[in-house]
Amino acid sequence: MGDSDWGETERLIQAFYAAAFDRPWTEFRVEALRRLCEWSGAAAAAWLTRAAAGLRGEFATWPAQAAIPHEAVARLSFASGARERELRPLPADWRGVSPAAGWALAFDVAHRDTGMRSVVCLAFPPQRQPDRPLLRRIVGHLVQAGTLALAQFIRHDDWLQAMGRVSRGAAALVDAAGGIYLASARFHELVAGQHGETDRSRLPFALPRAALEEEHGSFVVGALHFRLAREGGLYLLHARRPHPIDVLSPREQQIARALAAGKTFKSVARECDIAISTVANHASRIYKKLGIYRREELVGLLRKAAAPRASAA
Repeated sequence: MGDSDWGETERLIQAFYAAAFDRPWTEFRVEALRRLCEWSGAAAAAWLTRAAAGLRGEFATWPAQAAIPHEAVARLSFASGARERELRPLPADWRGVSPAAGWALAFDVAHRDTGMRSVVCLAFPPQRQPDRPLLRRIVGHLVQAGTLALAQFIRHDDWLQAMGRVSRGAAALVDAAGGIYLASARFHELVAGQHGETDRSRLPFALPRAALEEEHGSFVVGALHFRLAREGGLYLLHARRPHPIDVLSPREQQIARALAAGKTFKSVARECDIAISTVANHASRIYKKLGIYRREELVGLLRKAAAPRASAA
């Protein structure tokens, strides 16, 4: 391989890791596949990532109009110990991928320090013969950059905790069956405190069907409160300990936080587009529900709830 080829390869690898920082996880995957096809001469590519306990997983293809079928990739098997498979000729359900495609390569790659595995497939024109050792290296970096992109997404809550936003919750990316793709350290800490140390590749409880069907679902398991939102083909799950204002309605919680931040009834009324008297009525109900009498007590209550707690021994 010449110096120019080596430089092009290194620039591609650097581009993968740069995109992992700059783009959301799902967008990064499509962009990375585009770059991989342009570099390798592939007509199309697909990327399926699964957790150890995952089912359908997160799937991406490029280009969209020549999509490699999800189910076809999910059905691929590899011989014992093999991490690469040649598909020649293309299977029948791949024939619509691209008029230029004549055969394909599939790679099975483990994500470092997680329970995830990825299958990356590239469909090539009949006469195209890529440098396979080099392609294996490139695909390996592609997958590890994918781990980094996902970690950036999940660690947002760890950064918030470090800045004092402890009560916000802790995040994990999961599938509908409870397979954990990646989770923040705080998420594992909270779940272990409730359920003991469990298999970190899978939630120790089932996700409620009702929460899965809602755009932003919520539910309680034991003493932990969870929020669930769809993220691509997966779900972003936030966990947090009980909070004193859980007894309040969503509007009352909004007003309680505003009052605790020192805002006047007038400014809260303007923010919420309600009358000042309505804010006063809400404040009265908030104090009654929380068993307090003054704004200073509300401030103290919210600060105490946000303070870090020692981990269970």
